[in-house]
Amino acid sequence: MAKRTLFYDYKANVDLKLPSNDRLQKRLGEFDTLAEYIECSVLDFEKNANSEMEFSEYVSLKAKEHNVNLKGAVTLDNYKCAMYKSFMVNSHAMLSEFVVNYRNDIRNLIDPSFKLNDDDKISQLQRLLLSLKQIGIDPVFPNWLLPVVNYYRLVRNSVAHVDKDTESCDEAYALINKEELCNDYDIFKDKAPNPHNQITMDDFYFYSACIKHVANYLTMALKGKVDWGNLGSIHPAFIAEKLKTVSDSIKYINGVLGQYNHIPTDDERNIILAIIKQRREEIKELKRKHK
Repeated sequence: MAKRTLFYDYKANVDLKLPSNDRLQKRLGEFDTLAEYIECSVLDFEKNANSEMEFSEYVSLKAKEHNVNLKGAVTLDNYKCAMYKSFMVNSHAMLSEFVVNYRNDIRNLIDPSFKLNDDDKISQLQRLLLSLKQIGIDPVFPNWLLPVVNYYRLVRNSVAHVDKDTESCDEAYALINKEELCNDYDIFKDKAPNPHNQITMDDFYFYSACIKHVANYLTMALKGKVDWGNLGSIHPAFIAEKLKTVSDSIKYINGVLGQYNHIPTDDERNIILAIIKQRREEIKELKRKHK
């Protein structure tokens, strides 16, 4: 039985929740399930094929039965490898969405002016990491994790952009320290990662897992970086427009900070209360001026 690894225990190192990470875990789980459903369907279809006829004939017969416009077997070379790569297109999209949402979390919690590095020659994740470093946030990943994510990004690109030049995939694959990877995460030993022309369902599982781990490490990187009392000044939940309908300020503060799994101290709560009071006075003053 494979040993459980540090990745299963990441929550022990941080008590912070991020909306971006919560959404990523949910959305990736949904697309993982969809891919598993497709894989299960394909395997069952092949298992139950009529051995007395050519497989292409069987496929055409079943396609007609289900009113699907398919004649003959799949013509794409190495089609299963291509199918697993196509699953990764969705995984990559979820990672891209996470990067944007994580950027928004940084804006809401730490720096309202935060933006991604504008170098479009590097990956979106690399742009995020460069920008984080500039504000004193430097996540620490296992040495093999980012090379794996970058490799699968290139594999995904070879499908999404129909890029026949796979040399970059080969180069990225060679940079992965597989021995160190197996020491940290041996449940994928001898399963993934695989070369770009031998991608399996395990690669899809591994890519999804690595994306989740990247998100978890980025969440851990914010531990101790948030000035919770300062949220009254920067978080969009505390803008004047939002405060117009707030009747119980303490309950409201607890709710806003609670979505990040943070219970405010008395000092933090009092700082935010003072900001809310000031903004309410500003609202009253504006109303007086418009009478």
